[in-house]
Amino acid sequence: MQTTTVNEKNIGKVVELVYEEKQEFYDELFGKNALKYIKEAFEYDIPPFIKKNCIVLEDQKGVRAVLLYATKAEFRHGYQRWFSVLGLKIIPVGAKMIYIIERILMDFSIDDLYVVSLAGEFKEQLLYRFIKSSRYKKIIVDTLNPDLYERFSFGEEKPIHAKLKRFSKFCDYHTLTGIGWDTHPLVQGRKLILGGVQIDSQLGLHGHSDADVLCHALIDSLLGVTLKKDIGAVFPENDENKGRSSLEMLELVVQTVNKSGFFPSSADCVIISPIKLKDYREKISNRLENVLGCPVSIKFKTGNGVYPESEMKGITAMCVTNVDKV
Repeated sequence: MQTTTVNEKNIGKVVELVYEEKQEFYDELFGKNALKYIKEAFEYDIPPFIKKNCIVLEDQKGVRAVLLYATKAEFRHGYQRWFSVLGLKIIPVGAKMIYIIERILMDFSIDDLYVVSLAGEFKEQLLYRFIKSSRYKKIIVDTLNPDLYERFSFGEEKPIHAKLKRFSKFCDYHTLTGIGWDTHPLVQGRKLILGGVQIDSQLGLHGHSDADVLCHALIDSLLGVTLKKDIGAVFPENDENKGRSSLEMLELVVQTVNKSGFFPSSADCVIISPIKLKDYREKISNRLENVLGCPVSIKFKTGNGVYPESEMKGITAMCVTNVDKV
């Protein structure tokens, strides 16, 4: 997934997500035309709906998450343009809106940043990227649904509106390191899958799932340091997981730990294999980076006649993963 800005192709979906996140609040503020007013505000860059301050997370399926923010200076300038959007007949509504925005500015330091909206299926990933790259001292947010912010260790503050709860957090995070290891025997009649990539080989790995040792090692490196579990606790050997794609399992683990405020920042992997794999390095790395959302390095070793892998008995993978806790 890539971050981008608001443009002609995605503005409709962006506005929809921004509106839906605080629908009850915006309906009270703007009435039945709330969605229309928010879209016009984006089109004319009326604060706080400023296009350059809207980060959009997209993939091949389209817009997956949106984060809209504003600084104190941006809150204070350009509000006269609201009247050209709202019209003179509903000046009281415009005045009411300005009154509420002024209340939002209470206890708002010049070094702080206000998140106007955070919405979408992958909002946790977008918030993590934003916090990690932010130069601001503290993030402030008003929300109808506090669940995400509580999971990300935001602290609750005095609310500024009856319908909204206010939360804040300093822009900090710390890094943890997890290690994972797995090995499977090589057998006839099985596909060889490593890092979600099928390898051209007459031998494959035996196991309950597709036996992808690289994905299994990565899963253990993530689960141990975040949820204090291992792969067997999350994916037991039952009918549901029989023959299951390990890359799919890894994707589910990443989504799960993301929701708890943990995000992989790098992964370093070693594969001990009697089968030559160097031609697959880039493809495997790219496949795993798309799932983990971070750089993945892979090294291949033969065992030099010392380890059992050298005798075509199996393949082993070891991974060290750095994980940022927001």
